[in-house]
Amino acid sequence: MKKKIIIFGASSHLSSILIEQIKKKYEIIAISSKKIDIKKIKFLKTNYNFKSIINFLSLNIKKKDKPIFLFFNSISDENIFIKQDIKSIKKILFVNQTLPIILTNLILKKFFTQKPIFIYMGSSRAQKGDYGITLYSTTKNAISSFVRNMAQEYGKFEVFFRFILLGLFEGGLEKKLNKDSRSKILKRTYNQKYIKINQLIKVIEFAINDTSGNGSELKCDNGYH
Repeated sequence: MKKKIIIFGASSHLSSILIEQIKKKYEIIAISSKKIDIKKIKFLKTNYNFKSIINFLSLNIKKKDKPIFLFFNSISDENIFIKQDIKSIKKILFVNQTLPIILTNLILKKFFTQKPIFIYMGSSRAQKGDYGITLYSTTKNAISSFVRNMAQEYGKFEVFFRFILLGLFEGGLEKKLNKDSRSKILKRTYNQKYIKINQLIKVIEFAINDTSGNGSELKCDNGYH
């Protein structure tokens, strides 16, 4: 029986590529505020109405399943912090931080006995900090802290939490960077290359199968320093 992976933020460039690569091996449930055109998966388009999400999951996750939840919800700053307006600040805080925390809370309440696995996507660049990504960095690092604390609270019940620090993938958030910024980021990696989707798949599968590192971080960033 295929393992069941639920992906939030499924319309992002990175998660869409990931789904195409793993849908033969895993049963995919994709959830997004935007429509995606990927065949042979189960998909819910919602403006993150929490009740509809939990109802949808309840219909598609069986009692014998040990569901795996991947959180790709992510938006970055459009400007330096002082030039951000209240609306943009609230949006980044909600999508990157509030949304995954609320979803985790609701999922735990509904599927706790099935010992779910939670995997959240972070960023090595955000962890170290950089010009123009104050809100992005703040929210991603908050989720990192959330993961560590949740692992302490629920590890004894065999509920697992992992945090993956991503590097730069071509075609995703990378598109919003100017050429100089992309070059500077790549120069801080050991091979000065973009991350390949196969690298991410290997890290995700390690996070799924490794039961010794509950709450810890994994890197998929080509040695970003």
